[in-house]
Amino acid sequence: MLPSESSQKAGAAGAIASSADPRRGRWRVSSRLLIPLGTTVGLLALWELLARAGALPAEVPPFTEVVSWLAGEFDDGTFWDMLGQTLWHWFAGLLIGGAAGIVVGGTIGMVPFVHRLLNVPLEFLRPIPAIVYLPLLILVMGSRSVTAIILASLGALWPMLFQSVYGVRAIDAQVVETGKVFGLRRRQILWHIMLPSVLPYLATGVRIASSLSLIVAVSAELVGGIPGLGTEMAAAAQNGRYTATYGLLLVSGVLGLLLNAALEGSEKRLLRWHVSHRVVNA
Repeated sequence: MLPSESSQKAGAAGAIASSADPRRGRWRVSSRLLIPLGTTVGLLALWELLARAGALPAEVPPFTEVVSWLAGEFDDGTFWDMLGQTLWHWFAGLLIGGAAGIVVGGTIGMVPFVHRLLNVPLEFLRPIPAIVYLPLLILVMGSRSVTAIILASLGALWPMLFQSVYGVRAIDAQVVETGKVFGLRRRQILWHIMLPSVLPYLATGVRIASSLSLIVAVSAELVGGIPGLGTEMAAAAQNGRYTATYGLLLVSGVLGLLLNAALEGSEKRLLRWHVSHRVVNA
């Protein structure tokens, strides 16, 4: 027997044994949850101890004071208004930038002439951070929500565009030709062959675009004075309210974590048929 065959059989046997033993499966799930949770608790405890001991700058308050400030803000309607504005900037930017990226990226992937036409301009614009356009947009449009949405759209555009290009190019031409031989119509080929091939790439692009859209939205609020969490964070820092500054910073981080977890969960349900998720779930 070849070594590769024996290793494949051993791996299959291990997967079967793992699925047959519910305790091992529960331990695997528990370890995936407990290890990052333990790391997070340890880092927060270290933050608290160093701040209490004076090892950190005076501008860095202990973690418990930040949490105490946040607990008091939960009853304040202004806090929820700011959070809602930031979420709106994120969502609108992700929706607009994601849709534009899919359309442009899909066209580039399917039409070689369009790729040759746009390749150099896109590669030139791709590395430019979206926040660079903030002064120009404020000069033209002012410090309004639409400015943050445009910048968040630019942040979400590039991941979706290039993931769409990669996904379209990864489609197996032989599979498409086989579908045509069996009499599938263009709509059926698009729905049953091309879309399932592109979906894993788009799912990855959405998670990356979501993080970038949130980062750009908060940065635009922080620098441009656009209403949202970023504006309040900047005002708190300028007025020496460091507990509020770190509290809002913590909220922004937790918000990004929750959004990524929600998108990752949706991806697993949507792509449960895909080999990558079947291997992970095994």
